[in-house]
Amino acid sequence: MNDLEYKAAVEAFVALTEKLNDRPTGGEVFAILADMAKLVDATAEAGCNAVDALEMYLNIGSGYYGCKHYLFALEYYDKALERLESCRDAIEADEDLRDALEEGFINMLDMCKKMEKETESKALVSVIQTVTPSSIDAMKKARRSSLKNDPVEYTEAYMAILPELEVKIDAELEGVSRGMGFCFGYWRTKKEILKRDYGIEWDSPGVLNPHVRFD
Repeated sequence: MNDLEYKAAVEAFVALTEKLNDRPTGGEVFAILADMAKLVDATAEAGCNAVDALEMYLNIGSGYYGCKHYLFALEYYDKALERLESCRDAIEADEDLRDALEEGFINMLDMCKKMEKETESKALVSVIQTVTPSSIDAMKKARRSSLKNDPVEYTEAYMAILPELEVKIDAELEGVSRGMGFCFGYWRTKKEILKRDYGIEWDSPGVLNPHVRFD
């Protein structure tokens, strides 16, 4: 990959990242993340800048983290960690870069906790403490959601069908306004499809958190 091709790939990745900020539907999110993954894997194989690869892998991991596909998120967080040590000097010398990476590290630590990966979490803390210690402090201070989620969301069976599930939900809710109150129709549709098409019983955040007001 020559310099022009590399620059084009990075620009395409940035454009896809911006698409994620435009509030796409669940099915669209997975399609965008898949395209991002193809781009960064191709540039990494071509020997791209290690810091660029680290940032891109963290972005993809955080994208999957955001839509609760923790297995995919772990895959890309692992790829980010593989490049973390080689980026140490660049990170230590650039405060803006540390700030840019911090959210990804916080998400990574939080996910290990949710997935009950205690060993991975301790190893991760050890690595990050030597490179971006502020991420550990931020993790301790961050106010994480105390909402209860259905434990089925952390199973491989659920995550295996999640991209397909979101596409089906999008299809059934096509044309429905995504304003206030949308979450209730989304949850109802999701519950019906999970039961009907996959035999998976699932309870929504609304059911599991009766004292919380959702809109």
